[in-house]
Amino acid sequence: MTDKTEQDLRHSLGNARAETEALKSMLGKAAERLEEIVEADCSDDEQAKALATAQRLRKVIERTENKDTAA
Repeated sequence: MTDKTEQDLRHSLGNARAETEALKSMLGKAAERLEEIVEADCSDDEQAKALATAQRLRKVIERTENKDTAA
């Protein structure tokens, strides 16, 4: 592998990691917002849906973090 190829791969990897962190941050903020909505005056059904979605988002973040530590 040439130095240029290795440098390009390292750059791409860094970009992918930064993008992953940005997406995890966005998911976390979305989960927090959904939990805030639950605290608002919503029907029980809508509150349950929002909480379930927030939980799914947090699981995605958790799985991604587990993959990051395994790598």
